[in-house]
Amino acid sequence: MKGFTLIESLVVLFICTIFMLLPTLTINKWKQVLEVDQFLSSFEKKLLFTQQMAVVNTVDTQVIFFEQSQQINFKNGQVVEEILEIPVSLQIAGPEKIIFKKGSGNIGKLSKFSFSWIEKNQLIEFQFQLGSGRYVKKIKQL
Repeated sequence: MKGFTLIESLVVLFICTIFMLLPTLTINKWKQVLEVDQFLSSFEKKLLFTQQMAVVNTVDTQVIFFEQSQQINFKNGQVVEEILEIPVSLQIAGPEKIIFKKGSGNIGKLSKFSFSWIEKNQLIEFQFQLGSGRYVKKIKQL
């Protein structure tokens, strides 16, 4: 009678299970990185769009940060146009509200949104310049 013992069969089963789980673990890490990259790209595009709408529509537009719900709302006039959910892997600090002035898109004060990305040890800052609605994006290592 030839065949595998119970221990040999369990070892083979264990090794096969490990080989099946390895790609799953790397895919989850890639998914988190892509989620944060997509969020930052969307944030930047919606920020620019909100500013441009203040210039074009001659209506004050706003970017509102809700710390409790971890959301950022982009308002054009009285209507909330877009809501962005902040990914769990990011920690954000910033003003509660930024108002782009109608006609020019300027903001009247220095404001800064800071995103801490712990997994990559990065601090991503969007620093608004005084007297204009332009911002400078900086990526620093923590």
